[in-house]
Amino acid sequence: MLRLKLNDRSLFGNDAGEDESLEVLNSYFIENDEFDDFYDDEHRLCVVNARKGMGKSTLLSKLDYDLAFKKEYNSPIVIRVTGNSLLGLGDFNGKDSAYLENYWKQIICKEINIHIGKTINFALTSDEMSMVEISELEGMKSKNLIGGLISRIKGKIPVLGSETQGFQPEKLENLLNNYLEENSDKKVWLLVDDIDAKYIDSEDFQYRISSFFSAVRGLCFDVKNLNVRATVRSDVWTNLRHVEDLDKWDQYIVNIVWTKKQMREMLAKKILSYVQRKHPLSLEAKYKYDRDYNKLFQLIFISPIKWAGKEAPVFDAINAFSNHRPRSMGQLCRMASIQAHKSRCKVSLNQFNEVLTKYGQNRRDDLIKEHQHQFPELENLIDSFRAGQKEYTFSELEMILDSKFIKGRDASDIPVIDGKPYCELIDLGHFVYKIGLISKLPDSSQKFTYYTDDPDLFYSQQNRNNDLTWTVHPSYRKYLNING
Repeated sequence: MLRLKLNDRSLFGNDAGEDESLEVLNSYFIENDEFDDFYDDEHRLCVVNARKGMGKSTLLSKLDYDLAFKKEYNSPIVIRVTGNSLLGLGDFNGKDSAYLENYWKQIICKEINIHIGKTINFALTSDEMSMVEISELEGMKSKNLIGGLISRIKGKIPVLGSETQGFQPEKLENLLNNYLEENSDKKVWLLVDDIDAKYIDSEDFQYRISSFFSAVRGLCFDVKNLNVRATVRSDVWTNLRHVEDLDKWDQYIVNIVWTKKQMREMLAKKILSYVQRKHPLSLEAKYKYDRDYNKLFQLIFISPIKWAGKEAPVFDAINAFSNHRPRSMGQLCRMASIQAHKSRCKVSLNQFNEVLTKYGQNRRDDLIKEHQHQFPELENLIDSFRAGQKEYTFSELEMILDSKFIKGRDASDIPVIDGKPYCELIDLGHFVYKIGLISKLPDSSQKFTYYTDDPDLFYSQQNRNNDLTWTVHPSYRKYLNING
């Protein structure tokens, strides 16, 4: 049997899908029927909604790859940006929804203008050249977006020529005409990743982010040849669910939810991709990921294992600890395989147990990086569960939070939680439910209930009556010294 280099960090792909080589990403990407609308050229608008680590950025990268290499897209103009970079192009103060919606439209057009400038090697970064006025936007309705933007830039050339020494107006006009001739009929695909970066559930952020969605919806259907794809975290989208302007958005949302079978195929395909890259002439390189997944796993793992008191496939343990998150699955497998390399053996349950403390710490650190801006004392809040139980009723949760976190402090001494003043212990419990540290104990269908499944569950009377049981997720237990 082929021997793999278990300490090769590329064995399970790159945890950050947006940093992965597009060719490598394409080799192991698992498709999902839910993604059809996201890829469809005829769907002008689509937003991916998922928890952190589920593959939102990866899906955006896969689309980026397809747009570049698949003939059916006809070589469109692709502009990929982050939410932070768009926010950095302007000043988004204010709460007036109509103003913010129009301002977002201006900023998006500004980003496209800057992209055009980079393509023709001419800086169009000044507001005079790049910032589109509202009246100019109105004039572009029902028109080709690129044609409208270039006509506007050409109209500004005389102003630029009078202010810039040595500037040759005819040169820029020729560059713009050539660009328009080559691209007039092409679609513009705007790919926006992490529009909700550093989101706090305050009115300012709600207006700022919800107005972005209103703006792209308006732009997509006001002008021709514009497609927009964006990503947003599930908890943020859930918090925006009451915004009136977003009541027609369900049709544009794609939810990423991975089944156990899909997660298994994803892991098998990553291993197969590695084998095909590193050992292309081997017998194993001819395996099929959906048929030979057990053979692929046996290149790295010892399977079956003793799990939950019975013999089970090794993937059952991997799936439980990774919580259906592809990024967590890759991190866990990489850590365990590096540990196995040190012992000169394949990965067994022993190696998983050896890395669970560090893995849990990494998951804790991910929570802090993702959510500390929502609650500055998050690290101490998480540590309140250290050496405690794995399961709690509502009353038991209140007791542990009161004794280990509040410690007699007044309510005024507790920081604002996700943009709202702290009032009572239930607010802290709701927050740890919201960020995924705890979830409702699996029911008969063996599924945890997460905040995005039922955002109001923790505040429900059913919970206050202690009729629900909450559990600290298994991936955190070893690090927090919780048995079970």
